[in-house]
Amino acid sequence: MLRPWIGAVYLLLLGLVLAVGPGQRLPDFALLDPKGNLVTPATMKKPAVIVFWASWCPVCKAEFPGLHRVAEETRVPFYVISREPKDTKEVVLEYMKAFPRFIPLLASDRDKPHEVANRFKVLGQPWTFVVDAEGKVVALFAGRAGREALLDALLLAGAELP
Repeated sequence: MLRPWIGAVYLLLLGLVLAVGPGQRLPDFALLDPKGNLVTPATMKKPAVIVFWASWCPVCKAEFPGLHRVAEETRVPFYVISREPKDTKEVVLEYMKAFPRFIPLLASDRDKPHEVANRFKVLGQPWTFVVDAEGKVVALFAGRAGREALLDALLLAGAELP
């Protein structure tokens, strides 16, 4: 009989194998920033970080303050996309008031955030992708992204760090 944690580890590893990974281009998407501007892989400022999260996720709540500090220090854009279909625009914008350096991406006429998460093959949250200037993924973190590893990934992506 499999122990429950073995199944969880298996799903995490399977997700890492299936997810958009290092060297791959970002999947196409079209979401809106809070000002109503369309954001696509072509229009994103890069290098960048994309974080998939959910408002109910305790790991996301614990991780966001540290990620936000990195966003403040590096000035690299952090695009945050809720993969929870129940996270309305109002819920997302209220949650993001505590994290003004994050750029929440919201549903557009073309895409919904949870559909974009499916294109990235994200199986959980938080999942963090570091993207270089060419729109290629240089690093993927399933679960918490440690500060030093994230800074290293940003260097690989070509970010100029202070």
